[in-house]
Amino acid sequence: MILNRPFIIAALLIGLCSSPIILAQGSKAEEQLQKLGQEYVQLQLTWDPVHATYMGEHDGDKEYPDFSNRSTDRTVRELKSLRGKLHKVDEASLSTDAQIDYLLLESNLTEDIESLSKSLLFKDNPKLFSSTAIDGVYSLLISPSLTDEEKFDRIMARVKKLPSFLEQARKRFKEPPAIWVLLAAQEAETGSDFLNDVAAHFSELYPDKQEEVESAFSDATNALLDFQDFLGNFRDRAGQPFAIGRAEYNRRLKQVYFVDFDVDSLQKLGEALFEDLDQRYDSLSNVISALPPDRDYDIFVPKSFNRQDILDYFQWEINKTRDWVKDHDFATIPPEVGKCVPVETPKFLRNIIGGVAYQPAGPFETRQIGRFYVQPLPDSLDDADRSAFFRYCYKRGFRTSVVHEAYPGHHLQLQLANNHPSLIRRIQQNSMMAEGWALYCEEAMFKAGFYEDDPRIQLKVIAGQRFRAARIIVDTKLQTGQFTYQQAIDWMMENLNMPMDFVETEVSRYTLTPLQPMTYLIGKLEIEQIRDAFARKMGADYSLKRFHDMILSEGTIPPMLIYRKINQQIL
Repeated sequence: MILNRPFIIAALLIGLCSSPIILAQGSKAEEQLQKLGQEYVQLQLTWDPVHATYMGEHDGDKEYPDFSNRSTDRTVRELKSLRGKLHKVDEASLSTDAQIDYLLLESNLTEDIESLSKSLLFKDNPKLFSSTAIDGVYSLLISPSLTDEEKFDRIMARVKKLPSFLEQARKRFKEPPAIWVLLAAQEAETGSDFLNDVAAHFSELYPDKQEEVESAFSDATNALLDFQDFLGNFRDRAGQPFAIGRAEYNRRLKQVYFVDFDVDSLQKLGEALFEDLDQRYDSLSNVISALPPDRDYDIFVPKSFNRQDILDYFQWEINKTRDWVKDHDFATIPPEVGKCVPVETPKFLRNIIGGVAYQPAGPFETRQIGRFYVQPLPDSLDDADRSAFFRYCYKRGFRTSVVHEAYPGHHLQLQLANNHPSLIRRIQQNSMMAEGWALYCEEAMFKAGFYEDDPRIQLKVIAGQRFRAARIIVDTKLQTGQFTYQQAIDWMMENLNMPMDFVETEVSRYTLTPLQPMTYLIGKLEIEQIRDAFARKMGADYSLKRFHDMILSEGTIPPMLIYRKINQQIL
C-alpha cells in the first residue's frame, strides 16, 4: 500500500517544484498544455502547503492550508477557469503522449472541482483536520532535503499556527460519519503523543530554545486534545452515511480510471474472482498440507539480537531484492533511483495502516528517499520474541512484502515516475497503476524464479490476490450502501483468515478512500492486458524486461491510457 496523505481531492493535490521547469519543445498546442500544467501546479501550491511539503516544494513550509468556504470557492473558480482554457487547446494537433497529458490534466481538474464542491470527504470530515494538523509537522520532519536547522525553523512556525488551523474545524461539521469521528479522535490523541516526542527531540537538540519549544508544542498539543474533546459532541450520533453512492462511484470509474464498466459489473467481477481464487487457495493448501512440514530451523539465536538488527535485516532484504531484479533482467534500475529505507510505522498512522506500507519521496524533493513502513517492534525482546523474529529473518520471511513495497514494486515504479520529463505525468498518483503494478510484481517475480518455486510462497501470492478480490467486494458494497462498516468487517472476518484488529484497520481506511481498495487486482489485470497487447505489437522483439521498462516509463497514470496508446486508441 502506498501511503499518500489521506486527502480529499483523490490524492491529486500537488506542489510546485521551486527549481525552474524546462519545457520540451513542441507544437503551439503542446506549449499551451505545458503552461496550463504549470498553472495547475501553482494553484495547488497555494491551496495546500502541507501536501506541497510532501511533494518536495518547500516555499510554503511555514503555513497550514485555508479550508474556509471563501478560500475553497475561490479555488474552485480558478480550477474551472483553467479547465475552460484547457478545452481551447487544439487537442487534435497534440502528439500521442501530449494527448495523454491533456486527458490527465482534464481529469485532475474535473476531479478537484467535484471533490471541493461536493465531496463529503472535504465538507464534513474531521479526519481531514486531524491528519493535516499532524502531517504539517511530520512532512517536514521526514523531508530528506532539509537540514535539521531548516526543519526546526519551519516546524516551529507551523506548530505555532496549528491551534488556529484547528479552529476552522469547529464551525465546519454538521453530521460527520461516526467512523470518521472515531478515527479523527484517535488520531488527535496519538498525534498529541507524537508532538510531545518532537518537542522533546528539539528541546534536546536546541537546549537554548527549550522554553520556546515547550510553549509552542504545549499549545499545539492542547489544541489537538481540545479538538478531541470537541469531537465528543458527535460520538453519540450516527452521523450521515460515508458511502458515495452508485452514481458517484461510476463517475469516478470513468473520470479517474478511464474504464468502461460500472460499479455493478465491477462487484460481479470481484465476486467471480474471489470465488476462483478461494478455490485455488484451498486446492493448493491441500497440496501443501500433504508435504513434509516446513523445516524448523535448529539454529543458534544470539542474545544480542535486537530491534535494530530486525530493521537491518529489512534493509538487507530490500537491497538483496533490488540486486536480483537488476541481475536477472526483470527491469532496469537506473542510478538516479534513490534509497528505500525501512522505518517503524508512526503511532498516529497505525489506525489506518494494519500491515506494511510505503511512503514515497515527493517528486520535487532534491534527495529521493522512500520510506518502507513496518509494524512497530517491541522495545525489548524476550526469549520467545527474539527467537521468533530471528527465525523469521533467517528464513527471509519479508521477501513478498519487499517485492510489493520496494523492488520492483512501489519504490522502483514511483522513483521512475518522479523522474518523468512531463510535469503533468510527474504529479500523477493513480492508484490503479501504482497498486496494480505492485500486485502484478508479486506473481511475476514468483514466475521469474525469485522464490525458487516454493509452493508455500505461491500460496502467499494466491492469498494476496484473494485478499485483493475481497477488497473489490467490500469497496463496492461499502460505497454503494450495501454494507455498513460493521457488516464489511463481519464479511471479511467470515471469508478471510485475518486478525480482527487488522480487518478493522483495513475497513476504516476503505471508508476514507472510495475506489482505491479495488485498484489492486483490477490494476494487475489491466497491466496483464497491456503486456499481452505489447507482446503482440513487438512480435519477435518482445521480452519481459522490455515490457517492464516500457510500462515503468509512462509514470503513475491509469493503465487504460497505456493500453489505448499501444493500440492507437487515444483520440
